[in-house]
Amino acid sequence: MNILGKVRSKSLFTKPSRLVFSNNYSQRKMVKRLVKNTVELNETEKKIKNLLVSFCDEYNQQVKPEDRLELRITGGWVRDKLLGKESNDLDIAINLLSGQDFASKLLEYSQQKGMDLGKNATSLHTIKKNPEKSKHLETCTTKLFGLDIDFVNLRNEQYTEDSRVPVIECGTAEEDALRRDATLNALFYNLNKSEIEDFTGKGLADLENGILRTPLQPLSTFVDDPLRVLRLIRFACRFNFQIESSTLESMKDEKIKTALIHKISRERVGVEMDKILTSDNVPYGLRLLNHLGLTDTVFRVGDLAEVINDINDSATIERLEEAKEALKLKVDQATQSWDSFIEVMASHPDLELSKVMKRLFSSKHGQKLFWLCAILHPFGGIQVKTNPKKASYSSYVELIIKEGLRFGKADYDSTSLVLDKMYTNDTLSQFFASPANLSRADLGMYIRLFGDYFDLNIVANSFHDILSSCSLPDCTEEVPTHETRNGEINPQILESTFNRYQTLVMAINKYGLENVKTLKPIVDGKVISKALQRKPGPWMSKITSEVMKWQLNHPEGTQDECILHIREFLRDESP
Repeated sequence: MNILGKVRSKSLFTKPSRLVFSNNYSQRKMVKRLVKNTVELNETEKKIKNLLVSFCDEYNQQVKPEDRLELRITGGWVRDKLLGKESNDLDIAINLLSGQDFASKLLEYSQQKGMDLGKNATSLHTIKKNPEKSKHLETCTTKLFGLDIDFVNLRNEQYTEDSRVPVIECGTAEEDALRRDATLNALFYNLNKSEIEDFTGKGLADLENGILRTPLQPLSTFVDDPLRVLRLIRFACRFNFQIESSTLESMKDEKIKTALIHKISRERVGVEMDKILTSDNVPYGLRLLNHLGLTDTVFRVGDLAEVINDINDSATIERLEEAKEALKLKVDQATQSWDSFIEVMASHPDLELSKVMKRLFSSKHGQKLFWLCAILHPFGGIQVKTNPKKASYSSYVELIIKEGLRFGKADYDSTSLVLDKMYTNDTLSQFFASPANLSRADLGMYIRLFGDYFDLNIVANSFHDILSSCSLPDCTEEVPTHETRNGEINPQILESTFNRYQTLVMAINKYGLENVKTLKPIVDGKVISKALQRKPGPWMSKITSEVMKWQLNHPEGTQDECILHIREFLRDESP
Protein backbone atom coordinates (compact mmCIF):
# COMPACT_ATOMS: atom_id res chain seq x y z
CA MET A 1 0.00 0.00 0.00
CA ASN A 2 1.48 3.32 -1.07
CA ILE A 3 0.65 5.86 1.62
CA LEU A 4 2.67 8.79 0.28
CA GLY A 5 0.12 10.47 -1.90
CA LYS A 6 -0.43 14.17 -2.29
CA VAL A 7 -0.19 15.93 1.07
CA ARG A 8 -3.41 17.53 2.16
CA SER A 9 -3.39 21.17 3.13
CA LYS A 10 -5.27 20.60 6.38
CA SER A 11 -3.13 19.08 9.13
CA LEU A 12 -4.41 16.51 11.62
CA PHE A 13 -2.05 17.78 14.29
CA THR A 14 -1.88 21.33 15.52
CA LYS A 15 1.32 22.92 14.26
CA PRO A 16 2.70 26.32 15.24
CA SER A 17 2.20 29.16 12.83
CA ARG A 18 5.22 29.60 10.58
CA LEU A 19 6.53 33.11 9.96
CA VAL A 20 9.04 33.34 7.13
CA PHE A 21 12.50 34.85 7.58
CA SER A 22 15.36 34.81 5.09
CA ASN A 23 18.26 32.41 5.66
CA ASN A 24 20.58 35.28 6.55
CA TYR A 25 19.61 36.19 10.11
CA SER A 26 21.01 39.70 10.03
CA GLN A 27 19.14 40.41 6.78
CA ARG A 28 15.93 38.57 7.63
CA LYS A 29 12.62 39.96 6.48
CA MET A 30 10.83 41.35 9.49
CA VAL A 31 7.27 40.16 9.98
CA LYS A 32 5.10 42.35 12.17
CA ARG A 33 3.04 40.77 14.95
CA LEU A 34 -0.44 42.01 15.66
CA VAL A 35 0.14 44.01 18.83
CA LYS A 36 -2.56 46.10 20.45
CA ASN A 37 -1.75 49.72 21.25
CA THR A 38 -3.58 49.61 24.55
CA VAL A 39 -4.50 47.15 27.27
CA GLU A 40 -8.09 45.93 27.14
CA LEU A 41 -9.31 44.87 30.58
CA ASN A 42 -11.94 42.22 31.12
CA GLU A 43 -14.71 42.77 33.68
CA THR A 44 -12.80 41.22 36.59
CA GLU A 45 -9.67 43.21 35.77
CA LYS A 46 -11.73 46.41 35.63
CA LYS A 47 -13.02 45.71 39.14
CA ILE A 48 -9.48 45.13 40.40
CA LYS A 49 -8.18 48.30 38.73
CA ASN A 50 -11.02 50.44 40.07
CA LEU A 51 -10.44 49.11 43.59
CA LEU A 52 -6.70 49.71 43.52
CA VAL A 53 -6.91 53.16 41.97
CA SER A 54 -9.65 54.34 44.34
CA PHE A 55 -7.58 53.17 47.30
CA CYS A 56 -4.48 54.94 45.98
CA ASP A 57 -6.41 58.14 45.36
CA GLU A 58 -7.65 58.24 48.95
CA TYR A 59 -4.25 57.23 50.37
CA ASN A 60 -2.36 59.80 48.29
CA GLN A 61 -4.55 62.65 49.53
CA GLN A 62 -3.26 62.01 53.05
CA VAL A 63 0.50 61.89 52.37
CA LYS A 64 3.24 64.12 51.02
CA PRO A 65 3.74 64.18 47.22
CA GLU A 66 6.97 62.17 47.50
CA ASP A 67 5.13 59.45 49.47
CA ARG A 68 2.32 58.91 47.00
CA LEU A 69 1.61 55.38 45.81
CA GLU A 70 1.93 54.37 42.17
CA LEU A 71 0.97 50.88 41.02
CA ARG A 72 2.05 48.97 37.94
CA ILE A 73 1.12 45.57 36.55
CA THR A 74 4.37 43.99 35.44
CA GLY A 75 5.71 41.02 33.51
CA GLY A 76 3.95 38.49 31.33
CA TRP A 77 0.44 39.86 31.86
CA VAL A 78 1.26 43.07 29.97
CA ARG A 79 2.99 41.15 27.15
CA ASP A 80 0.10 38.72 26.77
CA LYS A 81 -2.54 41.43 26.86
CA LEU A 82 -0.79 43.37 24.09
CA LEU A 83 -0.70 40.17 22.03
CA GLY A 84 -4.44 39.83 22.51
CA LYS A 85 -4.18 36.91 24.93
CA GLU A 86 -5.83 36.57 28.33
CA SER A 87 -3.59 36.11 31.38
CA ASN A 88 -4.28 35.33 35.03
CA ASP A 89 -0.70 36.08 36.10
CA LEU A 90 -1.22 39.37 37.89
CA ASP A 91 1.90 40.83 39.53
CA ILE A 92 1.45 44.33 40.88
CA ALA A 93 4.55 46.36 41.71
CA ILE A 94 4.36 49.09 44.35
CA ASN A 95 6.71 52.03 44.38
CA LEU A 96 6.93 52.57 48.16
CA LEU A 97 5.16 50.15 50.53
CA SER A 98 6.02 46.48 50.96
CA GLY A 99 3.60 43.96 49.52
CA GLN A 100 2.41 42.99 53.01
CA ASP A 101 1.86 46.60 54.12
CA PHE A 102 0.04 47.54 50.93
CA ALA A 103 -2.27 44.49 50.95
CA SER A 104 -3.11 45.00 54.62
CA LYS A 105 -4.02 48.65 54.07
CA LEU A 106 -6.01 47.72 50.95
CA LEU A 107 -8.10 45.16 52.83
CA GLU A 108 -8.64 47.58 55.70
CA TYR A 109 -9.83 50.19 53.18
CA SER A 110 -12.24 47.73 51.51
CA GLN A 111 -13.71 46.70 54.87
CA GLN A 112 -14.29 50.32 55.83
CA LYS A 113 -16.10 50.86 52.53
CA GLY A 114 -18.11 47.65 52.92
CA MET A 115 -16.78 46.21 49.67
CA ASP A 116 -17.18 42.54 48.72
CA LEU A 117 -13.88 41.46 47.17
CA GLY A 118 -14.89 37.86 46.62
CA LYS A 119 -14.02 34.57 48.31
CA ASN A 120 -10.72 34.38 50.27
CA ALA A 121 -10.02 38.07 49.72
CA THR A 122 -9.23 38.55 53.40
CA SER A 123 -6.58 35.83 53.36
CA LEU A 124 -3.04 37.15 53.00
CA HIS A 125 -0.05 34.92 52.32
CA THR A 126 3.29 36.62 52.75
CA ILE A 127 6.54 35.22 51.39
CA LYS A 128 9.25 36.62 53.60
CA LYS A 129 12.68 37.66 52.43
CA ASN A 130 14.64 34.41 52.06
CA PRO A 131 17.83 34.64 49.98
CA GLU A 132 18.25 30.86 49.82
CA LYS A 133 14.95 30.54 47.98
CA SER A 134 15.30 33.69 45.86
CA LYS A 135 12.33 35.28 47.64
CA HIS A 136 14.32 38.31 48.70
CA LEU A 137 11.66 40.91 48.56
CA GLU A 138 8.58 40.39 50.65
CA THR A 139 5.74 39.31 48.38
CA CYS A 140 2.14 39.23 49.50
CA THR A 141 -0.44 37.09 47.74
CA THR A 142 -4.20 37.40 48.05
CA LYS A 143 -7.35 36.95 46.00
CA LEU A 144 -9.33 39.82 44.56
CA PHE A 145 -12.61 39.00 42.83
CA GLY A 146 -11.45 35.40 42.40
CA LEU A 147 -8.03 36.14 40.89
CA ASP A 148 -4.69 35.51 42.60
CA ILE A 149 -2.75 38.76 42.94
CA ASP A 150 0.90 39.16 43.95
CA PHE A 151 1.93 42.49 45.48
CA VAL A 152 5.64 43.28 45.55
CA ASN A 153 7.97 46.27 45.65
CA LEU A 154 9.72 47.60 42.57
CA ARG A 155 13.18 46.00 42.64
CA ASN A 156 16.82 46.57 41.91
CA GLU A 157 19.21 43.59 41.82
CA GLN A 158 22.92 43.06 42.47
CA TYR A 159 24.49 39.65 41.75
CA THR A 160 27.49 37.89 43.30
CA GLU A 161 29.96 35.86 41.26
CA ASP A 162 29.04 32.34 42.42
CA SER A 163 25.27 32.49 42.80
CA ARG A 164 22.22 33.33 40.70
CA VAL A 165 20.62 34.56 43.92
CA PRO A 166 20.88 38.37 43.84
CA VAL A 167 20.88 40.93 46.59
CA ILE A 168 17.62 42.78 46.01
CA GLU A 169 16.73 46.25 47.15
CA CYS A 170 13.79 48.50 46.53
CA GLY A 171 14.25 50.27 43.24
CA THR A 172 12.69 52.60 40.73
CA ALA A 173 10.40 51.55 37.90
CA GLU A 174 13.26 51.92 35.42
CA GLU A 175 15.60 49.79 37.56
CA ASP A 176 12.91 47.13 37.86
CA ALA A 177 12.42 47.09 34.08
CA LEU A 178 16.14 46.86 33.31
CA ARG A 179 16.65 43.84 35.59
CA ARG A 180 14.22 41.68 33.60
CA ASP A 181 15.14 38.88 31.20
CA ALA A 182 13.77 40.45 28.00
CA THR A 183 12.61 43.85 26.85
CA LEU A 184 9.16 42.54 25.96
CA ASN A 185 8.82 41.24 29.53
CA ALA A 186 9.83 44.65 30.89
CA LEU A 187 6.65 46.41 29.78
CA PHE A 188 4.53 47.85 32.59
CA TYR A 189 0.91 48.91 32.78
CA ASN A 190 0.58 51.95 35.05
CA LEU A 191 -2.73 51.55 36.85
CA ASN A 192 -2.82 55.13 38.13
CA LYS A 193 -2.29 56.60 34.65
CA SER A 194 -3.94 53.81 32.58
CA GLU A 195 -0.97 53.69 30.24
CA ILE A 196 1.74 51.33 29.01
CA GLU A 197 5.30 52.15 30.08
CA ASP A 198 8.34 51.00 28.10
CA PHE A 199 11.35 52.01 30.19
CA THR A 200 13.82 50.06 28.00
CA GLY A 201 12.65 51.95 24.93
CA LYS A 202 12.60 48.70 22.92
CA GLY A 203 9.93 46.52 24.48
CA LEU A 204 6.98 47.53 22.31
CA ALA A 205 8.98 47.39 19.08
CA ASP A 206 10.49 44.03 20.00
CA LEU A 207 7.07 42.64 20.83
CA GLU A 208 5.73 43.81 17.49
CA ASN A 209 8.71 42.44 15.56
CA GLY A 210 8.94 39.18 17.51
CA ILE A 211 12.43 39.86 18.88
CA LEU A 212 13.88 38.65 22.18
CA ARG A 213 16.71 40.72 23.61
CA THR A 214 17.94 41.58 27.09
CA PRO A 215 17.38 45.10 28.45
CA LEU A 216 21.05 45.37 29.52
CA GLN A 217 24.32 43.96 28.13
CA PRO A 218 23.46 40.31 27.37
CA LEU A 219 26.56 38.47 28.58
CA SER A 220 26.54 40.04 32.04
CA THR A 221 22.77 39.52 32.18
CA PHE A 222 23.20 35.78 31.56
CA VAL A 223 26.24 35.32 33.79
CA ASP A 224 24.31 37.02 36.62
CA ASP A 225 21.44 34.58 36.15
CA PRO A 226 22.10 31.84 33.56
CA LEU A 227 18.54 30.58 33.92
CA ARG A 228 17.59 33.54 31.72
CA VAL A 229 19.15 31.69 28.78
CA LEU A 230 16.63 28.87 29.14
CA ARG A 231 13.83 31.36 29.74
CA LEU A 232 14.57 33.14 26.45
CA ILE A 233 14.62 29.80 24.63
CA ARG A 234 11.30 28.98 26.24
CA PHE A 235 9.77 32.29 25.13
CA ALA A 236 11.20 31.81 21.63
CA CYS A 237 9.47 28.46 21.08
CA ARG A 238 6.30 29.54 22.88
CA PHE A 239 5.73 32.64 20.77
CA ASN A 240 7.83 31.78 17.67
CA PHE A 241 10.05 34.78 18.36
CA GLN A 242 13.63 35.26 17.19
CA ILE A 243 16.51 35.91 19.60
CA GLU A 244 18.41 39.06 18.66
CA SER A 245 21.84 38.32 17.16
CA SER A 246 24.14 39.79 19.85
CA THR A 247 21.96 38.27 22.55
CA LEU A 248 22.15 34.86 20.84
CA GLU A 249 25.91 35.14 20.45
CA SER A 250 26.35 35.91 24.15
CA MET A 251 24.33 32.82 25.03
CA LYS A 252 27.12 30.67 23.51
CA ASP A 253 29.76 31.85 25.97
CA GLU A 254 31.46 29.05 27.92
CA LYS A 255 30.85 30.97 31.14
CA ILE A 256 27.13 30.41 30.61
CA LYS A 257 27.55 26.63 30.46
CA THR A 258 29.66 26.62 33.61
CA ALA A 259 27.21 28.87 35.43
CA LEU A 260 24.22 26.74 34.38
CA ILE A 261 25.87 23.70 35.92
CA HIS A 262 27.16 25.29 39.11
CA LYS A 263 24.79 28.18 39.88
CA ILE A 264 21.40 26.76 38.89
CA SER A 265 19.59 23.94 40.67
CA ARG A 266 18.50 21.01 38.53
CA GLU A 267 14.93 21.66 39.64
CA ARG A 268 15.01 25.12 38.04
CA VAL A 269 16.50 23.71 34.85
CA GLY A 270 13.75 21.10 34.82
CA VAL A 271 11.00 23.70 35.20
CA GLU A 272 12.19 25.56 32.10
CA MET A 273 12.75 22.36 30.10
CA ASP A 274 9.26 21.15 30.96
CA LYS A 275 7.85 24.35 29.46
CA ILE A 276 10.05 24.00 26.37
CA LEU A 277 9.06 20.35 25.82
CA THR A 278 5.36 21.20 26.14
CA SER A 279 5.50 24.33 23.98
CA ASP A 280 3.92 24.71 20.53
CA ASN A 281 7.29 24.56 18.75
CA VAL A 282 9.51 22.05 20.56
CA PRO A 283 11.89 21.52 17.59
CA TYR A 284 12.73 25.23 17.59
CA GLY A 285 13.59 25.17 21.29
CA LEU A 286 15.77 22.07 20.90
CA ARG A 287 17.53 23.54 17.86
CA LEU A 288 18.36 26.62 19.91
CA LEU A 289 19.79 24.47 22.71
CA ASN A 290 21.88 22.58 20.18
CA HIS A 291 23.08 25.69 18.38
CA LEU A 292 24.17 27.23 21.68
CA GLY A 293 26.04 24.08 22.73
CA LEU A 294 23.80 23.63 25.77
CA THR A 295 22.28 20.22 25.00
CA ASP A 296 24.74 18.24 27.12
CA THR A 297 24.57 20.93 29.80
CA VAL A 298 20.84 20.39 30.18
CA PHE A 299 20.60 16.63 29.65
CA ARG A 300 22.98 15.39 32.33
CA VAL A 301 22.73 13.35 35.53
CA GLY A 302 23.35 16.17 37.98
CA ASP A 303 25.49 15.41 41.01
CA LEU A 304 25.81 11.72 40.08
CA ALA A 305 28.17 12.39 37.16
CA GLU A 306 31.37 12.10 39.18
CA VAL A 307 30.47 8.95 41.10
CA ILE A 308 29.23 7.23 37.92
CA ASN A 309 32.53 7.99 36.23
CA ASP A 310 34.50 6.68 39.23
CA ILE A 311 32.80 3.34 39.94
CA ASN A 312 31.78 2.00 36.52
CA ASP A 313 34.02 -0.09 34.26
CA SER A 314 35.84 1.37 31.28
CA ALA A 315 33.49 -0.24 28.74
CA THR A 316 30.46 1.45 30.32
CA ILE A 317 32.22 4.81 30.51
CA GLU A 318 33.28 4.50 26.89
CA ARG A 319 29.71 3.77 25.84
CA LEU A 320 28.49 6.76 27.83
CA GLU A 321 30.99 9.03 26.10
CA GLU A 322 29.83 7.75 22.72
CA ALA A 323 26.22 8.43 23.70
CA LYS A 324 27.07 11.96 24.83
CA GLU A 325 28.79 12.59 21.50
CA ALA A 326 25.73 11.28 19.65
CA LEU A 327 23.26 13.39 21.65
CA LYS A 328 23.78 16.62 19.72
CA LEU A 329 23.48 14.83 16.38
CA LYS A 330 20.33 13.05 17.55
CA VAL A 331 18.68 16.35 18.47
CA ASP A 332 19.66 17.78 15.08
CA GLN A 333 18.30 14.78 13.17
CA ALA A 334 15.08 14.62 15.19
CA THR A 335 14.25 18.29 14.74
CA GLN A 336 15.05 18.17 11.02
CA SER A 337 12.86 15.11 10.45
CA TRP A 338 9.91 16.05 12.61
CA ASP A 339 7.87 18.00 10.07
CA SER A 340 8.24 15.32 7.39
CA PHE A 341 7.15 12.74 9.96
CA ILE A 342 3.96 14.49 11.02
CA GLU A 343 3.19 15.64 7.48
CA VAL A 344 2.74 12.03 6.39
CA MET A 345 0.67 11.32 9.49
CA ALA A 346 -1.47 14.39 8.96
CA SER A 347 -2.11 13.69 5.29
CA HIS A 348 -3.27 10.14 6.05
CA PRO A 349 -5.50 10.45 9.15
CA ASP A 350 -7.16 7.10 8.45
CA LEU A 351 -3.90 5.22 9.00
CA GLU A 352 -3.94 3.23 12.22
CA LEU A 353 -0.53 4.67 13.07
CA SER A 354 -1.90 8.19 12.61
CA LYS A 355 -4.61 7.40 15.14
CA VAL A 356 -1.99 6.19 17.61
CA MET A 357 -0.04 9.40 17.03
CA LYS A 358 -3.12 11.53 17.55
CA ARG A 359 -3.88 9.79 20.86
CA LEU A 360 -0.34 10.34 22.08
CA PHE A 361 -0.26 14.02 21.16
CA SER A 362 -3.73 14.73 22.51
CA SER A 363 -1.98 15.74 25.74
CA LYS A 364 1.04 17.94 26.35
CA HIS A 365 2.44 15.20 28.56
CA GLY A 366 2.39 12.75 25.66
CA GLN A 367 4.22 15.33 23.54
CA LYS A 368 6.83 15.78 26.26
CA LEU A 369 7.43 12.02 26.58
CA PHE A 370 7.82 11.67 22.82
CA TRP A 371 10.54 14.31 22.66
CA LEU A 372 12.36 12.81 25.63
CA CYS A 373 12.37 9.47 23.80
CA ALA A 374 13.48 11.11 20.55
CA ILE A 375 16.50 12.95 21.92
CA LEU A 376 17.68 10.61 24.70
CA HIS A 377 17.76 7.58 22.41
CA PRO A 378 21.61 7.36 22.41
CA PHE A 379 21.48 6.54 26.14
CA GLY A 380 18.93 3.74 25.75
CA GLY A 381 20.01 0.42 27.24
CA ILE A 382 22.89 1.86 29.26
CA GLN A 383 22.85 0.66 32.87
CA VAL A 384 25.21 2.19 35.45
CA LYS A 385 26.15 1.75 39.08
CA THR A 386 25.50 4.79 41.26
CA ASN A 387 26.56 3.45 44.66
CA PRO A 388 29.90 1.69 45.26
CA LYS A 389 28.37 -0.23 48.18
CA LYS A 390 25.53 -1.72 46.12
CA ALA A 391 25.59 -4.15 43.21
CA SER A 392 22.42 -2.74 41.64
CA TYR A 393 22.33 -0.84 38.36
CA SER A 394 20.18 2.06 37.18
CA SER A 395 19.00 3.13 33.74
CA TYR A 396 21.06 6.11 32.58
CA VAL A 397 17.99 7.49 30.80
CA GLU A 398 16.09 7.37 34.07
CA LEU A 399 18.91 9.20 35.87
CA ILE A 400 18.97 12.03 33.31
CA ILE A 401 15.24 12.59 33.71
CA LYS A 402 15.02 11.94 37.45
CA GLU A 403 18.24 13.51 38.74
CA GLY A 404 19.21 15.85 35.91
CA LEU A 405 15.81 17.36 35.13
CA ARG A 406 13.97 16.46 38.34
CA PHE A 407 10.94 15.30 36.39
CA GLY A 408 8.43 12.96 37.98
CA LYS A 409 8.01 9.20 38.00
CA ALA A 410 5.55 9.22 35.10
CA ASP A 411 8.28 10.82 32.99
CA TYR A 412 11.32 8.73 33.86
CA ASP A 413 9.52 5.38 34.17
CA SER A 414 7.92 5.64 30.74
CA THR A 415 10.87 7.07 28.84
CA SER A 416 13.46 4.71 30.31
CA LEU A 417 11.15 1.73 29.69
CA VAL A 418 10.66 2.58 26.02
CA LEU A 419 14.30 3.43 25.29
CA ASP A 420 15.84 0.57 27.25
CA LYS A 421 13.52 -1.99 25.62
CA MET A 422 14.55 -0.71 22.18
CA TYR A 423 17.94 -2.25 22.94
CA THR A 424 16.94 -5.34 24.90
CA ASN A 425 13.68 -6.56 23.32
CA ASP A 426 13.57 -7.84 19.73
CA THR A 427 9.82 -8.48 19.40
CA LEU A 428 9.35 -5.71 16.84
CA SER A 429 12.24 -6.87 14.66
CA GLN A 430 10.85 -10.41 14.77
CA PHE A 431 7.41 -9.18 13.75
CA PHE A 432 8.70 -7.03 10.89
CA ALA A 433 10.85 -9.90 9.62
CA SER A 434 7.95 -12.37 9.61
CA PRO A 435 4.58 -11.21 11.01
CA ALA A 436 3.03 -14.66 10.64
CA ASN A 437 5.64 -16.25 12.90
CA LEU A 438 4.79 -14.07 15.90
CA SER A 439 2.02 -15.60 18.00
CA ARG A 440 -0.88 -13.74 19.54
CA ALA A 441 0.74 -14.32 22.93
CA ASP A 442 4.08 -12.90 21.79
CA LEU A 443 2.45 -9.72 20.56
CA GLY A 444 0.12 -9.44 23.54
CA MET A 445 2.92 -9.87 26.08
CA TYR A 446 4.93 -7.22 24.26
CA ILE A 447 2.04 -4.76 24.48
CA ARG A 448 1.49 -5.52 28.17
CA LEU A 449 5.14 -4.78 28.82
CA PHE A 450 4.46 -1.07 28.17
CA GLY A 451 1.03 -0.74 29.75
CA ASP A 452 -0.29 2.80 29.31
CA TYR A 453 2.81 3.77 27.32
CA PHE A 454 2.39 1.47 24.32
CA ASP A 455 1.32 4.36 22.07
CA LEU A 456 4.50 6.18 23.09
CA ASN A 457 6.53 3.07 22.35
CA ILE A 458 5.09 2.66 18.84
CA VAL A 459 5.49 6.31 17.82
CA ALA A 460 9.00 6.57 19.32
CA ASN A 461 10.13 3.37 17.59
CA SER A 462 8.74 4.39 14.21
CA PHE A 463 10.38 7.81 14.45
CA HIS A 464 13.71 6.27 15.44
CA ASP A 465 13.52 3.81 12.54
CA ILE A 466 13.21 6.73 10.14
CA LEU A 467 16.13 8.59 11.72
CA SER A 468 18.38 5.52 11.64
CA SER A 469 17.60 4.89 7.97
CA CYS A 470 18.41 8.31 6.56
CA SER A 471 21.46 10.52 6.31
CA LEU A 472 20.93 14.19 7.14
CA PRO A 473 23.39 17.11 7.07
CA ASP A 474 24.68 18.63 10.30
CA CYS A 475 22.70 21.84 10.74
CA THR A 476 23.73 22.71 14.30
CA GLU A 477 25.77 25.70 13.14
CA GLU A 478 22.85 27.29 11.32
CA VAL A 479 21.09 30.03 13.26
CA PRO A 480 17.74 28.49 14.20
CA THR A 481 14.48 30.13 13.23
CA HIS A 482 10.98 29.14 14.20
CA GLU A 483 10.01 28.16 10.67
CA THR A 484 9.89 24.55 9.49
CA ARG A 485 13.30 22.89 9.08
CA ASN A 486 12.62 19.95 6.79
CA GLY A 487 15.44 17.48 6.27
CA GLU A 488 15.56 15.69 2.94
CA ILE A 489 14.22 12.22 3.77
CA ASN A 490 13.94 9.57 1.08
CA PRO A 491 10.20 9.02 0.48
CA GLN A 492 10.84 5.29 0.22
CA ILE A 493 12.16 5.28 3.80
CA LEU A 494 9.04 7.03 5.02
CA GLU A 495 6.76 4.73 3.06
CA SER A 496 8.53 1.57 4.18
CA THR A 497 8.50 2.59 7.83
CA PHE A 498 4.88 3.66 7.92
CA ASN A 499 3.78 0.51 6.12
CA ARG A 500 5.59 -1.69 8.65
CA TYR A 501 3.96 -0.01 11.62
CA GLN A 502 0.61 0.10 9.86
CA THR A 503 0.88 -3.70 9.56
CA LEU A 504 1.74 -3.93 13.25
CA VAL A 505 -1.23 -1.90 14.45
CA MET A 506 -3.55 -3.75 12.09
CA ALA A 507 -2.29 -7.06 13.52
CA ILE A 508 -3.02 -5.80 17.03
CA ASN A 509 -6.57 -4.97 15.97
CA LYS A 510 -6.97 -8.26 14.11
CA TYR A 511 -5.95 -10.22 17.20
CA GLY A 512 -8.27 -8.14 19.38
CA LEU A 513 -5.38 -6.93 21.54
CA GLU A 514 -6.36 -3.27 21.76
CA ASN A 515 -7.18 -3.56 25.48
CA VAL A 516 -4.80 -6.37 26.39
CA LYS A 517 -3.03 -4.18 28.95
CA THR A 518 -6.11 -4.45 31.22
CA LEU A 519 -6.64 -8.19 30.70
CA LYS A 520 -6.76 -10.08 34.01
CA PRO A 521 -5.33 -13.61 34.37
CA ILE A 522 -7.91 -16.35 33.95
CA VAL A 523 -6.60 -17.93 37.16
CA ASP A 524 -4.74 -16.22 40.00
CA GLY A 525 -1.95 -17.44 42.24
CA LYS A 526 -4.23 -18.65 45.02
CA VAL A 527 -6.24 -20.86 42.68
CA ILE A 528 -3.08 -22.32 41.17
CA SER A 529 -1.49 -22.98 44.57
CA LYS A 530 -4.62 -24.74 45.77
CA ALA A 531 -5.00 -26.78 42.59
CA LEU A 532 -1.37 -27.89 42.66
CA GLN A 533 -1.32 -28.23 46.45
CA ARG A 534 1.84 -26.14 46.65
CA LYS A 535 2.63 -23.21 48.91
CA PRO A 536 3.16 -19.84 47.20
CA GLY A 537 6.81 -19.01 46.66
CA PRO A 538 9.40 -17.83 44.11
CA TRP A 539 8.17 -20.49 41.68
CA MET A 540 5.00 -18.42 41.19
CA SER A 541 6.74 -15.55 39.36
CA LYS A 542 7.17 -17.35 36.04
CA ILE A 543 3.79 -19.06 36.44
CA THR A 544 1.97 -15.71 36.34
CA SER A 545 3.61 -14.90 33.01
CA GLU A 546 2.92 -18.38 31.65
CA VAL A 547 -0.77 -18.11 32.56
CA MET A 548 -1.09 -14.91 30.55
CA LYS A 549 0.77 -16.38 27.56
CA TRP A 550 -1.50 -19.42 27.52
CA GLN A 551 -4.58 -17.25 27.93
CA LEU A 552 -3.58 -15.05 25.01
CA ASN A 553 -3.04 -18.04 22.75
CA HIS A 554 -6.29 -19.66 23.96
CA PRO A 555 -8.80 -16.79 24.25
CA GLU A 556 -11.67 -19.29 24.54
CA GLY A 557 -9.86 -21.48 27.10
CA THR A 558 -11.19 -22.35 30.56
CA GLN A 559 -9.64 -22.25 34.04
CA ASP A 560 -9.34 -26.04 34.15
CA GLU A 561 -7.56 -26.12 30.80
CA CYS A 562 -5.16 -23.42 31.97
CA ILE A 563 -4.36 -25.28 35.21
CA LEU A 564 -3.72 -28.45 33.21
CA HIS A 565 -1.30 -26.50 31.03
CA ILE A 566 0.50 -25.16 34.11
CA ARG A 567 0.90 -28.72 35.44
CA GLU A 568 2.51 -29.75 32.16
CA PHE A 569 4.64 -26.60 32.11
CA LEU A 570 6.01 -27.27 35.59
CA ARG A 571 6.65 -30.90 34.73
CA ASP A 572 8.63 -29.88 31.65
CA GLU A 573 10.53 -27.29 33.71
CA SER A 574 11.56 -29.83 36.34
CA PRO A 575 15.15 -31.16 36.04
